[in-house]
Amino acid sequence: MSWISFAVFGYFLQAVSVLGDKIILKKILPRPSSYAFWQGILSLGAVIFIPFGFSFLSAEKIFISFLAGAFWLYGLFFFFTALRKADASNVLPVVLSFTAILIFTMEGFFLRHQFSSADLIAGVLMVSGSIALSLEHRWGHGRKIRGFIVPAIAAAFLFAFSTFLMKYLFLNESFFNVFIWSRGGLFLAGLSFALSSDFRNEIIAGSKSLKRPRASASIVINKIFGALGALSIFFAISRGPAALVNALQGLQYAFLFLIGASLSLWLPSLIEESLSPKAIMQKIFGMFMVSLGIFILYFYGN
Repeated sequence: MSWISFAVFGYFLQAVSVLGDKIILKKILPRPSSYAFWQGILSLGAVIFIPFGFSFLSAEKIFISFLAGAFWLYGLFFFFTALRKADASNVLPVVLSFTAILIFTMEGFFLRHQFSSADLIAGVLMVSGSIALSLEHRWGHGRKIRGFIVPAIAAAFLFAFSTFLMKYLFLNESFFNVFIWSRGGLFLAGLSFALSSDFRNEIIAGSKSLKRPRASASIVINKIFGALGALSIFFAISRGPAALVNALQGLQYAFLFLIGASLSLWLPSLIEESLSPKAIMQKIFGMFMVSLGIFILYFYGN
């Protein structure tokens, strides 16, 4: 299987996980700090991959691995914060576009990756399609935009730096070893939220919801989907250009729309997806752009 196949599968699992995140943030853990804390704690589940390849790294690479994991979790915190201030359709285009530009710049400048013309065309098509898939026709009031734009950009920077550091480590170390060590960074970053009295109170308040078996089971199951998706995507990054793997994120939005549209017909109280003719045409256009980009990348890319 090519790295593209792993990226496609990973983004499908991530789409399922994001839908679960929306429901959890709405019904179980409404505070971003509380949810980020538990994401960090549950990341220790990566120890199950120790039999597949684990060894001690140099102190420098352990630090970089922890930094990559911490950046990712803090990125999730800012992403969840932005989602509380605006709709996902407003937040996702900002995060996607800034993350794609930053990864492309860092991979080309620091890692000297040579992108072919077909790679660049495919990347532009996939990023454009991703934005089309995630945009809505209205952005709300100016105050709403100013409220979410800062945490959204912060999330993009942190996601980009985390992805770049992971790619750097994958060049010289085994995939599972880097993945396991980076989860240590997520765990420590999750614990850091407990150092703040305000965040600690939010974590304690959110933990009361976890006493319900159904709520705690929902979070664990959703994190399993998210972890497997992240594993597949990071494996794709270890085998292919990080910028192009990130550009494939448009598939996640396509999966989100298809799954969300289906669920909104049966569970409108949990998932609400616009099914107007204009919205559907926009999503179809976005999926076509992403599909065309994948076709060019798969058959003509470097």
